[in-house]
Amino acid sequence: MQFLDKSKAFSKSSPITNPLLKKLILFLVVTLLLYLGLDALLHYHQIGLTFRTATHSILGNEEEFLDPILFDTLLEHVHADILSAMITLMLLTTILVRLNPNSKQKLVHLSFITAILTQVSLILAPTLPLFISLWVILFISWHLLSLIIGFFVLWKLFK
Repeated sequence: MQFLDKSKAFSKSSPITNPLLKKLILFLVVTLLLYLGLDALLHYHQIGLTFRTATHSILGNEEEFLDPILFDTLLEHVHADILSAMITLMLLTTILVRLNPNSKQKLVHLSFITAILTQVSLILAPTLPLFISLWVILFISWHLLSLIIGFFVLWKLFK
């Protein structure tokens, strides 16, 4: 359990000296970045990441014979998204703070706030089309912020 010892694993000259811990963090961050990319691809396919396609998916379209998304399906979707978003962000930010204790708190806070507001706007999307455009903007924002955190962790890992 030597790789869990903070005094030897983290130093000022090199963030991580233990090669096993470095590989574990590397594979975890790469997996989380892969998840973020695939999550965006999944949402692009299921709901759409433009205002037009998301509106058609959520509210339906009579001209194209598209039914609106059922509210229970939307709740299940939001439930899974909240869990996966919070776990992903918690892991990325925990690694970021461990590697760089002086990391920017605003980036961490903004990523969590945008992830939570993304889910709130998706729940409210069937009530007002404004929330659909807000959902698209917030969804892309929290994914970009998470990617920035992930790449910053990779940069600090190999610096």
